Amino acid sequence: MIMRSHPLWALPAIAALFAVTSCTTEAPPQAGHPDNYVCAIASDSTEATLLRQVIRAETFSDRIGNRTPDFVEKMKANLRGNPEERVPARLRQCEYFPDGQHGNGQATIEYSWVPLADAESDKDPDGTRRYRWDGATGKSHDVGTDIYAQCDMPGDLNARSKKLLLHAEASFTVNLGTVKDHGTQDQQMEFLYYMTRKATDVLGCENKPLAKEPVVKPLTESTPK
Repeated sequence: MIMRSHPLWALPAIAALFAVTSCTTEAPPQAGHPDNYVCAIASDSTEATLLRQVIRAETFSDRIGNRTPDFVEKMKANLRGNPEERVPARLRQCEYFPDGQHGNGQATIEYSWVPLADAESDKDPDGTRRYRWDGATGKSHDVGTDIYAQCDMPGDLNARSKKLLLHAEASFTVNLGTVKDHGTQDQQMEFLYYMTRKATDVLGCENKPLAKEPVVKPLTESTPK
């Protein structure tokens, strides 16, 4: 067998060719959202500022219920209504602990699918404030906040998703003391709005119900006197 040698001037070009080839065979970067996307809060973000105000703590730690792909698959399973999947009807997704101390109260966010009528229920504690945006409604009282959003899912889940609402429920069991000016309720609502937007992002809601920046202003008729 005859071995052909390359001239010295051709060696740099051959090396460059191998370098390009090796780059193109590397695995592409991971697509999609990070595993902690639904609950992640950057320390300098609006969400972090709001959460610190609500739980009245300078710092907080978090605990995540489901990785992003698991959250999506479980929410899809619940939307299908398939009992064989053994998925809780409400996914306990995000927990935040003031100053990193467990056992002194916390803020928790859960997600579920509910009938359209649930958003209009009037079985609320005294002083509940109601809110409305394009494609979503909300209500907030001293220790709890809810958002109901129309989330039009893609593909075979589209028809089913239009008969239900995505429900985000936040509970605040931190000892906040007596709420006098009700401003905390608005802060809770704005915080939950931003966090629920993350859920709609990963679920792929085609109508993008929370894409706009929130204008958190309670409806006149629901503002406590």
